[in-house]
Amino acid sequence: MKTLNMFSWNFMAKSFLSTILLATIGCDDNNGQEYISIDSASDEREWVNFIEDLSYESIVLVADKNELNDALQQVSEGDLIFFEENGSGGSQDPQSTEGELLAVSGLDEGQITIKDLSDNKAKLKSSGTESKGKGQYRRSCRILEIKRSMLSDDIAHYQILVRLGSGPYDIVRIHRVVKETRRYRPVRTSGNIFMVHGSSQDFDDIFLRPGVDSPNEQNSSPYFLASQNIDVWGIDLGWTLVPLETTDLSSFQDWGTTKDTRHVMKSMAIARLVRGLTRQGFGRMNLLGFSYGGNLAYSAAFKETQQHPILRDIKGIIPTDWAMLFAPEDDEYRENICNNGRAAEVNYSNGVYQTSNGVAFAAVGGAALSDPMGDSPFAPGFTNYQFAIAAAALPGPSPQAPSWHFLGGEFDGQTPTGLLYTDTERWFKLLVSLAPHQPTYNAVEGFGKFCEENVATIENQLGELRIPILYIGAAGGFGEQGVYSTTRTNSKDVSIHIVSKQPEELRAIDYGHADIFMADDAAQMVWEPLRDWLISHK
Repeated sequence: MKTLNMFSWNFMAKSFLSTILLATIGCDDNNGQEYISIDSASDEREWVNFIEDLSYESIVLVADKNELNDALQQVSEGDLIFFEENGSGGSQDPQSTEGELLAVSGLDEGQITIKDLSDNKAKLKSSGTESKGKGQYRRSCRILEIKRSMLSDDIAHYQILVRLGSGPYDIVRIHRVVKETRRYRPVRTSGNIFMVHGSSQDFDDIFLRPGVDSPNEQNSSPYFLASQNIDVWGIDLGWTLVPLETTDLSSFQDWGTTKDTRHVMKSMAIARLVRGLTRQGFGRMNLLGFSYGGNLAYSAAFKETQQHPILRDIKGIIPTDWAMLFAPEDDEYRENICNNGRAAEVNYSNGVYQTSNGVAFAAVGGAALSDPMGDSPFAPGFTNYQFAIAAAALPGPSPQAPSWHFLGGEFDGQTPTGLLYTDTERWFKLLVSLAPHQPTYNAVEGFGKFCEENVATIENQLGELRIPILYIGAAGGFGEQGVYSTTRTNSKDVSIHIVSKQPEELRAIDYGHADIFMADDAAQMVWEPLRDWLISHK
């Protein structure tokens, strides 16, 4: 039997003794290798090299050896299964699986090895020729690039570009922000999170560098959490990577919340695999979704209720300033969101498959930065500065919640004069950094869920949720209106954290939707309570 020497690291926690890793990897190729050899003594990037050589259709990780038999029944020919061999024996029959069974040992010592226990010796797969099995394993699901940079002396930022399909823009960027003891070696973290951005945004825009050039503990939620020993992950959804100059966006035709949800789920599975290979454990992760990302978080959590438990990646969800259902007394706001979906559907039916809101936002922000006192071309009677502030601080004509606004603002009568909680220049810089394109079908599918004919379906889906939930709200955003959705679940572990700095009658200037990630005091008002919840839900 051949043995793969994979890593050679210093002794780390004994808690891994009973860990089991099951990884089902389809979309794989086979070049006839019996094993992949990794020399950790000469290459500190061994886990990077390992994951770069894999193809990804689905990855499933299980942290309880008692579930291995269930796992074996879920896989098919061509899949890979990893589990820890700790000498304790067990009732699992390695010959009973259609996939390849690989025993991982040494997680409690200084060296990790992987041995092939499969009867068919299907062989570890890396890039190369096509393999037999369930279909032709294409290289359409693979890692394209991995970058690492330092945000400080001990906090690293990884960017993993992953192809998740055969379409021209079926590519996402996965982020990891984590404290390290040395290059490519994270500290033993105290919790984890996977963060999903909102409309027109990406991970950098709203999380890592929201209107700033250099992230730190006070202006960047991922940096803050990483500094507190949280393992921070996130995603740039595929449409954020489409260049501004792109004119053929026909691939956006069927790109809605269903596709984005699928990409989030696959990306979480990759994150879990990397966490395991870097000694963070193979347990499930907590999923935060902000704004539109909250829609995806709820959607992903429901989809997992329809899967076998061993196929699930989500430990808990953190819907952030978002609602999926409204209480009867707030029905007008549900209808407002539904109407947005209907308007998008009209555009979609007329062949308009993309919106360019990011381009318009960039023009507003650019004018405010370059000529703040100049006359706004978008609103006669306003300066560029005033209009950009108004875009953040004024509720729209059909708000999603009472007095909903992006950022809390200051006014002289009806004239916007500044922002209450977030630095104005950061807001302008955020505007110019937004993604230029987004699929129209995002709104058709995402907002369409709020129409009356779909309410019963959403109610039933929420009722399937039993995982821990932390709802974070801004009193001037969805605020209290986001709580109702959590009450329609069957979770026994629900926490609510709403930031409010004004009495109810001044909701129009209270903490806004994005103040959660951009306000000067967000670290104290939002991220510290989030950190505490993550540690308690490790």
